[in-house]
Amino acid sequence: MAGIPSDTYEIRWQCNLLASSGENNNIVSAAKQQAAAVSPAPKKKTMSIGVVLENLQQQFPDVTVSKIRFLESEKLITPSRTASGYRRFTEDDVERLRYILTQQRDNYTPLKVIREQLDAMDSGQVTAIVGAGQTSTLVSADKFRAPVVTRLTGEDVAEQAGSTEKSVMALVKVGLISPDSSGFFTADDVSVVSAAEALKAFGFDERRLKSLRNNARRQADLIAQVATPVATSKSDTARQQAEELSSQMAALVVSLHATLVKTDLRNEF
Repeated sequence: MAGIPSDTYEIRWQCNLLASSGENNNIVSAAKQQAAAVSPAPKKKTMSIGVVLENLQQQFPDVTVSKIRFLESEKLITPSRTASGYRRFTEDDVERLRYILTQQRDNYTPLKVIREQLDAMDSGQVTAIVGAGQTSTLVSADKFRAPVVTRLTGEDVAEQAGSTEKSVMALVKVGLISPDSSGFFTADDVSVVSAAEALKAFGFDERRLKSLRNNARRQADLIAQVATPVATSKSDTARQQAEELSSQMAALVVSLHATLVKTDLRNEF
């Protein structure tokens, strides 16, 4: 029985030995009392999902409660539950989460492979796999998750991207960025404008930028063809699964695209 001190087993063994040999019942009784007096191993300290989130966000700023719940639904972690149904996590659970998130962020490892790695570690087949298969050319899936909600005006975007409002509106016109229904932009739009301004300095005009936009849309459509059926399934975590799948595929597509472009350019010059 896990968690019972070894000296408890010794006392019980002595108690049973005395009983089977017909020794004085008082001795047997005393041994039983000694066994009962040995306290079980202290329970592991647990923490709430909020505390876990706070700990993880120091290293993984994009992690959310929904993400943790999703990983639980995928059977990658199994926190205990209180009588009222609240999740309670141990330090081991947190380290397991840290491993999963590291593999996703740094090695871009699919959840299926992470599950196999964890199963191997749980069974004692391997002691550590952190860093296995790390490929520096892969883009992190974290870059494709929904950004933190921001509400930026065109002037804000121009200022943060080192551009002008006129240039920002020109990029809106060709479809590189799009404000929401209230006319606000996001942090991703700032990144797009910054990259577009840098490309303009190399001679890219709006027609060429629009071509890049169309290529990106085609790639997004390919990813959506795979992810949409997942999002429309009856699972409670269908949307979360689809978003996770999309992020992973997007990172792979961009990594592949970058490598192919590099290869083609090498052949050009």
